[in-house]
Amino acid sequence: MRNLAPLMLLLCVGFSTFSQVGINTTNPTTTLDVNGSIRVRGVSTTSSEEVTVIATKIIGVDDLGNFVDVQIGDNLILEANKIKANDKILKIGDVSPFNIPILSDVNLIILPGEPNEDKSVIRMRSILGNMIITGIIGGVDGQQIWLYPVTGDLTILPNSILSLFGNRIESNGSSMVIERYNMVRLMYDATRSKWIIMDH
Repeated sequence: MRNLAPLMLLLCVGFSTFSQVGINTTNPTTTLDVNGSIRVRGVSTTSSEEVTVIATKIIGVDDLGNFVDVQIGDNLILEANKIKANDKILKIGDVSPFNIPILSDVNLIILPGEPNEDKSVIRMRSILGNMIITGIIGGVDGQQIWLYPVTGDLTILPNSILSLFGNRIESNGSSMVIERYNMVRLMYDATRSKWIIMDH
């Protein structure tokens, strides 16, 4: 009988390891199933107190009440228990090299669902070296992009009839030349249906 004691203990431990615990429910569906609200006491919420425990993950709740990991995008960082914008790194996107001198209604594949939708900088290449751009296929209201020519200078022709109205680049001045390895920032204004030059 004594020889059976270790075996019985092992079976009990194994059973408890794979069991499910329910609070306010007789039919738990996960390892810990709580039917009701949850309160965690003793959690510090004041920023003046010294941080002794550092969070490494963010937990969310789905429609069924299950706890799930929340993935943080590249533009956010979790640091010292605070979520901060990561504005030190800009994501760079590429498009196929252009083979025509004038780019009207150019597609930078930046619309939702497209490869460059989350890119802040678009590398501009042309097999001819220099480029002339008159318009970009319309983006989302408030969307900002940096154009970064790497094979030659980029000339912007504002308000050009060579592009559709909703794709044109608006400027108060005449043409603008962005030298190679320099950048210009544009923002799309859906109300005016134009790209607006912000920084150069």
